[in-house]
Amino acid sequence: LSDCAPSIVQTIMADSKVVQYCQQVAWANMTQATKDFTKRAIIDAIGCALAGSAHVTVPGVTQSMLEIDGNGCNVVWGTNKSLHVKGAIFMNAYTAALFDMDDGHRRAQGHPGAVIVPAVLTVASRLGCTGQKVAEAVIVGYDIAVREAVRIREAGGPRKGTSGWCAPGAAAAVGKLLQLTDEQMCNAIGQCEYFTPQAGQDRSVQFPSMTKEGIPWGAYTGSFCAHLAKGGFTAHRPHLADAEELCADLGQKFEIDFTYYKKWAACRWAHPAMGGLEKIKSEKPSFGITEVKHVKIRSFEKALLLSNPKPASTLQAVYSIPFSLAYWLKHGQLEPDNLKDEVAMVSDPEVCDMATRIDMEHATEYTAEFPLRCIQDIIVTLNDGSTVTKETLEAPWDAGERAPSNEEINAKFMTLAEPVIGANAAILLEKLYALDELADVSELTRLMTVH
Repeated sequence: LSDCAPSIVQTIMADSKVVQYCQQVAWANMTQATKDFTKRAIIDAIGCALAGSAHVTVPGVTQSMLEIDGNGCNVVWGTNKSLHVKGAIFMNAYTAALFDMDDGHRRAQGHPGAVIVPAVLTVASRLGCTGQKVAEAVIVGYDIAVREAVRIREAGGPRKGTSGWCAPGAAAAVGKLLQLTDEQMCNAIGQCEYFTPQAGQDRSVQFPSMTKEGIPWGAYTGSFCAHLAKGGFTAHRPHLADAEELCADLGQKFEIDFTYYKKWAACRWAHPAMGGLEKIKSEKPSFGITEVKHVKIRSFEKALLLSNPKPASTLQAVYSIPFSLAYWLKHGQLEPDNLKDEVAMVSDPEVCDMATRIDMEHATEYTAEFPLRCIQDIIVTLNDGSTVTKETLEAPWDAGERAPSNEEINAKFMTLAEPVIGANAAILLEKLYALDELADVSELTRLMTVH
């Protein structure tokens, strides 16, 4: 019996729909819609990372990763720096999430793209993978990550930020690039469930900082576990492998098809109300900060964690709904370029005063719809005493009928990427749309290097 035991254990470990799905995903079998959504997710994550690379914190964090993990030949996108593969993954995920413009998924309550795309593309560039292999890995990553999020939430306990459920998705995605065996893939996901960050989400959004829901550490951990598994490091059978009902639609429903995108550099929970302001502006072109006396937002409960009207930094500002709305009222936009001059942004007296006149209250009927829907009302009182109300607002650029057009995604990408890599931005965008024709994706990272 002892001679047979290892093979029996291996069979039990690998005999999982989750593992078989990861191994069998093939670009050729995807619908055109899923192919288009996959390219869109990759384009958006790269654009966000390039914009984030210009933030003042990046040189210091890069130096820390250099001291921790050492030098290497893996590009920190948007810079002239290279690091060891794990350090580059950490940095590219950090910058992808930095300005809070990265994609998200309502079912998961977080941001898969900023974890999975940097982990996949950084490793794939080192390995010289094809574009199709990258796309397959990203699809796998989203599917595993989102289902892990649902599994963890249904198990109860404190709500976890993105890395708490997305790291196993990154492990599966990188594992697919590394061509792990069934047993190794099972170990990679199992390890990552065990080693994944705790990433308490409510605390993270209430006290914003550079930790950003653990996103960079989640990408780092996922890649780390995939590489460990390839070397023979074992783990428990993944909990997800036993979630049969949750995984029943693997290979039929691709979660990347249901990704939402962000129009503004602010937490998604601010976007319904910001969309309401945009609607008012379209109806009343003169509408702006000088006309507004007071704003009330009725919202799902979790958004009330983001009610601090006096952020001390841009990282806090993107997690402040009152401040984000006040800034939009004055400028009609909220983009990374607006966040780069931190002192000027958070000290503008007109914006700061307006933020103190924006109140939030709990709407129980909208909490009942959360997280699958994020709904808000906005009631704007003008200086003449009249009010303008927009009700049952949901964020623009959600999946489905409110999804952005290709033109809007392209414009966002160019806004984010061109200030950093100049003329290479247009070339990069063109190559990303032709991702499935690329023989070696290191061609992409060369375009993201600043000389």
